[in-house]
Amino acid sequence: MAGAVTALPLRRGRRVFLVTSAFNRKPWIVELMQHVHGTLNRNGLDLVLKAPEHDYDAAAQAHHLRHLARSRRDYLGGLVVATEVHRLRPELVEFCADFRAPVVFLDIEPFDDEADYPPNTAFVGYLPADIGVLAGQWLADHFTRHGVRRPHLLILAGLEQVDRQRCCAEVLRSRVDGVSIVVDDSCAFQRSRARDAVQAHVRELDARDGRLDAVFCTDDEMALGAVDALRGTHSPTTGDTVIIGVDGAPEALALIDNGTGPLRATVVQDSRRLAESAIHVLERMRRGRATPKQTALRPEVHQAK
Repeated sequence: MAGAVTALPLRRGRRVFLVTSAFNRKPWIVELMQHVHGTLNRNGLDLVLKAPEHDYDAAAQAHHLRHLARSRRDYLGGLVVATEVHRLRPELVEFCADFRAPVVFLDIEPFDDEADYPPNTAFVGYLPADIGVLAGQWLADHFTRHGVRRPHLLILAGLEQVDRQRCCAEVLRSRVDGVSIVVDDSCAFQRSRARDAVQAHVRELDARDGRLDAVFCTDDEMALGAVDALRGTHSPTTGDTVIIGVDGAPEALALIDNGTGPLRATVVQDSRRLAESAIHVLERMRRGRATPKQTALRPEVHQAK
């Protein structure tokens, strides 16, 4: 899906744009877009979506930003879910200076320090460190409750949001004696890559009579890929393996609530709450009211009952 998608009939000067990092393989971002649309609609505003043809394409995002800067008079503000932020950061700074209207960054913080944020910009989202800590605490409690000694954990991740995997590992090493952790950050939030990574890891464990006690996937698409892998694997290595994901995607929530598979929990990022909070911050900035540079929302764990 490329270019702009008009979600409502456009009225000049009543538009808000949303630049996304992904669309095709990221149901959570699609869900976020739907909630942004609904929140804007209730406020009498029109949404223009800028989605990359290929997910997580920084060059495509830069192209969209340049186009938006040229048509800035048509917009009263915008939202950006950035990708490859270290590569895209100069483009973001240049865009915000040219665009001038309020911009709210979602999901991924593009700047390391509040002082680095351009004027009239802010971040709203769930902090990766908070997500990683919650996942680590859930896993530590699970190992303790089930008497798992010297557990082995596989973490499947991407190269963005690295604090999710780092903080999860730190919690486990501080709370669980003898835990061993392998991190595979090559899965790029893709279901198929996660499936292949789990299957490859299980083969390695089988060769040395190992055991896979848990898999932490830093988004639910990868968690669903891990489920696919375990369903297609017949190995003593995975007999008691549990999976925890991140996001709260509908398919993941349904599997957790079913309670019969390996996916037992997910750290929920409430996309409705995120959309409403972002539009609230955007509106405050548009009216010239004092607004914090960072609004951190609190994630929660959804688990099998």
